[in-house]
Amino acid sequence: MTPWEVALAQADVTSHMILYTQAPIVKKIRVRGVLPAPRRSPAVRVAVGRRKATVGELGAIYEIPLFQQDEVLLPWEAVSRVRHEASGLRSYSSDQVDTVLDTPLIRLLEEVPSEERLEDGAHTLLTTLSCPFPSYEAQEKAPSLLVGFLYLGEGRMRLYVRHQDDPDVVACDVRLAEAGPAVIAEVFSRSQERELFEKPGDDPHCAAVVDLTH
Repeated sequence: MTPWEVALAQADVTSHMILYTQAPIVKKIRVRGVLPAPRRSPAVRVAVGRRKATVGELGAIYEIPLFQQDEVLLPWEAVSRVRHEASGLRSYSSDQVDTVLDTPLIRLLEEVPSEERLEDGAHTLLTTLSCPFPSYEAQEKAPSLLVGFLYLGEGRMRLYVRHQDDPDVVACDVRLAEAGPAVIAEVFSRSQERELFEKPGDDPHCAAVVDLTH
């Protein structure tokens, strides 16, 4: 798969996981981030935790392969995987477990039956009618994509961006209280200004960070 095909799949999962930042994905657990896997790997990482959990307080980060037997993972299959894993205690082999961002990283290898709930279907129906998702063809031709996000502390969020002419992910940090039209308009454009790039520190999911919190 090409790097842009990976980015398209990551963006698709990201757009569908946004719902579960506002409502639990299972029990009292919410999605607190969607991360593009490092080193251009064809996988997506979903961070979960309590309603206000930020980096350092997350319960787990699940890494899910985006392609299996040349089939692209459907967004609701990713939702089902996270629901299944977060719904109770699971046992994992040592090679499935690691640590990233001070959080247990669990690489999901086995497939589980996926179930799209009625409310999931309703959400797809309603959002498609009220705010239609771009078609795959439109996304494929888009110059830039949002491929992930992560709640940081102190009211900040990290947005992960991919540009079609650059295989690396660039993150933009924004302050949610100030995330109005001006900041939204800056995310894709400022993330291409290399003079603004800062090192990502302990975040392996991006090659650089642009600070838009000023």
